[in-house]
Amino acid sequence: ARHGVHQVFSDFLTLLICAFSHGKMEGLYLETINRYEKPEAYDFSEALAALVIEMTGDGSGMVDVLGTYFEENVSHGRNGQFFTPQQICDLLARINTPDRYGSRILDPACGSGRMLLAMGKLNRFALFYGADVDANCAKITAINLCLNGLFGEVAWMNSITNEFYCAWEIRPT
Repeated sequence: ARHGVHQVFSDFLTLLICAFSHGKMEGLYLETINRYEKPEAYDFSEALAALVIEMTGDGSGMVDVLGTYFEENVSHGRNGQFFTPQQICDLLARINTPDRYGSRILDPACGSGRMLLAMGKLNRFALFYGADVDANCAKITAINLCLNGLFGEVAWMNSITNEFYCAWEIRPT
């Protein structure tokens, strides 16, 4: 294979972020997609379709398909990247969810955004803020928020040292 699993997965995330940016990241999109032959590029669109189908399985949404894939096939627990199980996230969300419209919910080490998704199941109208030191995790969280109709911001940053690299805003168009 010309491209390793880690690189293809990272590029897939970048392409999704670019595609959801409403034309604001065309240069990065073209730079990323041009590394692939045409049949490989078509595989990305098929992967997006499969992702959406998997995320909406029973219609409830809020399923962390990308995080599960990342954990099992890309990170293999490197850097301690084992995400909180969904059942634990759901329990913590039920304990902590504010029910006010416009509440702000922050996860400073969001991983793939599972806790934010769990909170979103209970309060879709909150504003969600996530941060993670791993670029792929930050991108997964932004994509998860976007595909589930949740709004807020996700930063690729070190929440301990406050080193900031990049951020994405997810808002209604």
